[in-house]
Amino acid sequence: VLAHAYLLVTFFPKTMFGYRISYEIYQVWSDQRIPEEIAAVLDDVTRRLRTSSLHDRDTPVEIFFCNESWRMWLFGRAFNAQMGGAADVWVTRQVFIRASDIAANRVHTPTGRPLADAAQRPLSYYIAHEITHNDVSRRFGRTVLLRYPQWLLEGYADYVGKGGDFDFEENQALFAAGAPELNFRKTGLYREFHLKVAYLLDKKGWTLDQVFANPPGEDELEARLRAYP
Repeated sequence: VLAHAYLLVTFFPKTMFGYRISYEIYQVWSDQRIPEEIAAVLDDVTRRLRTSSLHDRDTPVEIFFCNESWRMWLFGRAFNAQMGGAADVWVTRQVFIRASDIAANRVHTPTGRPLADAAQRPLSYYIAHEITHNDVSRRFGRTVLLRYPQWLLEGYADYVGKGGDFDFEENQALFAAGAPELNFRKTGLYREFHLKVAYLLDKKGWTLDQVFANPPGEDELEARLRAYP
């Protein structure tokens, strides 16, 4: 009974959010009033999504702002209120975003401390990042989390989410030098994964379909990056 109740609530969350607006392809729900600045945020999301070869501008997008931490814990499907956003790639393809200052285009961190790489990761980054996970699910199947490596899934979402705001040469030099900023295990940042995807797409000229059809082994990819160019 509890499992059925959980599935019912999480798959049909709209009644749990008291505020809603529509803007272009976006349907936005929130547990707090949605300021008018949401339009500018969503315009920036659209700009970032133009860097994706997968995104279909005719496909509606449903976004839920979870300003109360229990909502992120529940609807994010991971029983974790610390993450910036989540996408349900399995069933609904809805996007859930943690507590945010929409007017300032930024997410609040769980600890209240400054966000790492904040200049490259405004609120619009998080929304575009999660939408990209759903776009990948539409193209390559709902079981992508089981079939593809983390560096590819998160790297491509970061690639699109940052909308071109990424200096490949600078990040490659940091990676080759062993900088912690380019080590996911040390920082939890996706810059390392982004670098690997950017190398294949922008430097090697692979299409995204080619990358997903035959993703290189991570050890091989890291060796190529350290030897670049």
